[in-house]
Amino acid sequence: MILPNDVLNIIENLESAGYETWAVGGCVRDSLLGLTPKDYDVATSCPFAVTNTLFPRTVKTGEAYGTITVLTPSIPVEVTSFRLESHYADSRHPENVLLAHDIITDLSRRDLTINAMAWHPKRGLCDPFGGKADLQKRVTRAVGDPNIRFKEDALRILRCLRFASELDFDIEINTLESIKNLAPTLKNISAERISCELGRLLAGVRPQLCALAIEYGGLADFGLEHIKQPDLLCRIPDSATLRLAGLLWLSLDDKSASKIQSILRRMRLDNRTIHKVKSLLSGLDITLPTDAAALKRKFSILKPEIWGDILSLRSVLLNEDNEEIYQLLSKISGQPWNRSMLDISGDDLHDMGYDNRMVGEVLQALTELVLYHPELNTKDALLNQAKDYNSLKDKISEGHL
Repeated sequence: MILPNDVLNIIENLESAGYETWAVGGCVRDSLLGLTPKDYDVATSCPFAVTNTLFPRTVKTGEAYGTITVLTPSIPVEVTSFRLESHYADSRHPENVLLAHDIITDLSRRDLTINAMAWHPKRGLCDPFGGKADLQKRVTRAVGDPNIRFKEDALRILRCLRFASELDFDIEINTLESIKNLAPTLKNISAERISCELGRLLAGVRPQLCALAIEYGGLADFGLEHIKQPDLLCRIPDSATLRLAGLLWLSLDDKSASKIQSILRRMRLDNRTIHKVKSLLSGLDITLPTDAAALKRKFSILKPEIWGDILSLRSVLLNEDNEEIYQLLSKISGQPWNRSMLDISGDDLHDMGYDNRMVGEVLQALTELVLYHPELNTKDALLNQAKDYNSLKDKISEGHL
């Protein structure tokens, strides 16, 4: 494992002060998988209060858990004192965080074997729980007794599923059995944390693993208790938002807007995500238009930029062949479909003598015209049409555009 120089400097600095120090967790796992780590964590025997004095730029990001972030010239690095945790009264937070004196004790409290490895630039790999072998076998397995690990922190259930999904791993049999038995304890975890892990699970290679959390009661507080055909999720493009929409569609008998809104609010998702998921689901519940003008009329309800995603979902969930609509969507890209896209304004119509009452009516008629004839969206052409508004209005009423 090749550590960045700034991480090596942190390790050397702490060890020069007399404290055993290792790179730990995800950066070791990713390096063994041949991936580039997204970030680097360091574990040390150095007490938190001392660590803070050894580096010029630090941020106290987790003082209760002995974690400090060292700001290096290249990357922030989390440095955590060796610790042991006990008495998880609420299936999430330890009542006692004790200073440990060796790396193996520190690794023993971690969730999965593939995350319970450490690396030292001189001593090499420390792998007391078989994480490297599990990487080679492509399985996620809890450290020690999975019942104990998941009772300590129920979020580890979703983390186990999420890593299996992201890495395309299987789940070790005893770990899987504990997930089934203890999934209901996820009710003790905050909605924000569950939604974050669920989103990453859904965006992975095996999003159908969410069915384990749903069918065994892990997401019952969100109103998700069953899911039909979860294997369809992996055929949806690997976007957490698209797959969340697919999950709701496959899980709910009541797909009303109010029901969807209630679930998404309970999941504590941001307004942008809620709006997109609701739009995607409403797009599954409409009759598709068959011509360009009809499709552009739909844009006032479902914006053009979301239609590609809607068609992707419909292809998978409704088993539709939407190639013609895809081609139509591409053909009309950039064409005008609302008043703001017209090449004239209300001021131009005022200059022609139209009063305020008529301006809106004429603009609406011109918008209807360019739905069928986008080539007429030029100032001169629209002004000519506006001059003979009565004729245009008759054509619209007779359906002769």
